[in-house]
Amino acid sequence: MSGAVPALATESDPRTPAPAVSATQRPIAEVQPAERSLANANAATAVELAPLAPALPPGVSTKTWSVPAFIELFENKYGRPMTETEKQALARGCIGVTTVNLERGNINPPLGMSFGTFPTARNVQDAINDILATNPTSSQFVSAVEQHPLLSQIDNVTRSLPSGPTSQWTAVIFSKRFYSKQNPSWTDEQAERAFRPDPVTDQVDMTEYRYVAKPGYVNFDYGWLDEGTGNWWHANHAEPGMKVYQSTLRHYSRPLLDFDRQVFSVTFARVHP
Repeated sequence: MSGAVPALATESDPRTPAPAVSATQRPIAEVQPAERSLANANAATAVELAPLAPALPPGVSTKTWSVPAFIELFENKYGRPMTETEKQALARGCIGVTTVNLERGNINPPLGMSFGTFPTARNVQDAINDILATNPTSSQFVSAVEQHPLLSQIDNVTRSLPSGPTSQWTAVIFSKRFYSKQNPSWTDEQAERAFRPDPVTDQVDMTEYRYVAKPGYVNFDYGWLDEGTGNWWHANHAEPGMKVYQSTLRHYSRPLLDFDRQVFSVTFARVHP
């Protein structure tokens, strides 16, 4: 990567990093605030589009927040106190930052709709939210997905939709960085082939992912996309000593020794009345 020495995942460097690339080796472009994807969903409101914090100013690639400060940002955005269960979820680190913003309990963010590039994830998100904008029943949602020229080619769209009225949900995006050799018995050649995007759909099959770390390194990094700013929220590690970062996509995606894969995942988050 331009001769730069990759950092460790627990480091946060506010300087502009070397140009980053996705798992498909395509240059990483910055994300603009949402103009369409969430705004088209009938259930999405100003709450979903409101930023957690003001966007990073030009020339600043990352900002560090304490956990109490992040909790205050969360409570201001969603207009309610963060529950003790959510605080326990948040304390898990980067994965917790994404989890609490999904508002689906203390779950691992679903990886069934993961893609090699952000533009593909955005297209899938837009298409799902276009359907949700019609306020469909669950069966109507399934039918619309089956007839959609893009979504009909994507695995796990309908099975990813949580139960209950579709008006409760909107499609959102997060990113995940990880190590490809998830099975210690794999050869290097097998690991090299693993978790590569489908050449037609760009979808990445994550069924064999096991949350395994590269020996001696961090096992993963999650980044939650703030639609209001185009910034990404992640963390250094779990408590104790957790710090929360607000970063540009280029900084979040910078070369790190811990990871050799990055996906952009679409899932469903609870919306607010």
